[in-house]
Amino acid sequence: MILSHRHKFVILAPWKTASSTLWLRLSAYDESPYSGYFDFNPHLNRVVHQHLTLADFRMLPEGRLGYTTAAFVRNPYDRVYSGFLQLQRDVIEQPKEVFPSEWIRDLVTDQLADIARRLITAGYDFNRWILALPEYEIREAGRNSSMPLHPASYWTHEAGRQSIDFVGKVEHFEDDVERLCARIGIPLPETENANVTDGLPEPGLGTSRYASRMSRDAIERINHLFAEDFTAFGYERV
Repeated sequence: MILSHRHKFVILAPWKTASSTLWLRLSAYDESPYSGYFDFNPHLNRVVHQHLTLADFRMLPEGRLGYTTAAFVRNPYDRVYSGFLQLQRDVIEQPKEVFPSEWIRDLVTDQLADIARRLITAGYDFNRWILALPEYEIREAGRNSSMPLHPASYWTHEAGRQSIDFVGKVEHFEDDVERLCARIGIPLPETENANVTDGLPEPGLGTSRYASRMSRDAIERINHLFAEDFTAFGYERV
């Protein structure tokens, strides 16, 4: 998340919603005392990272300051597919990172091994992977901190109702960044991008960039697992 005491705003970061780009552009305002990487949070008594959910944020001291809260969301089909690609990179790259303690390294290593096992069993095929992925991996936010592919509404809603002040969409990112900056009273930052998986959007089904690569069964699985996001954010089901 990005936290600014000076300008009194918090931007939460659902996984695979251009959060790296947003942080790159707004990092000069970030005053968060928490690590952006895996670390033990003494307020939550568990390991979290920059993608901590709204429920977790509310439990932090900063969650009770009344600051303007914001987050970006993304079409569920594209978010799931981008997450599938990201997990393959994480399995290779994250073990090389520096961790704050050995026990946290052990935790993350075990989590990545579980992720790698599922990828290997699926033959790195997206359709096989999403169809075999247990529903608890999506629903349970505390089980595997290396697998934060939960509904984006976990960062924006509480008990089925929107509970943050601003929701932007990756699909019109630049316009919504401009609206967000106006809302929190900061200048529009220079255009910089980070962690871009693909090039320009390609033709797909509906409003999705990646749905054309998915089987009908995989699409129905995503429709089920992320039903809250389709409803909350007005995304079209394929």
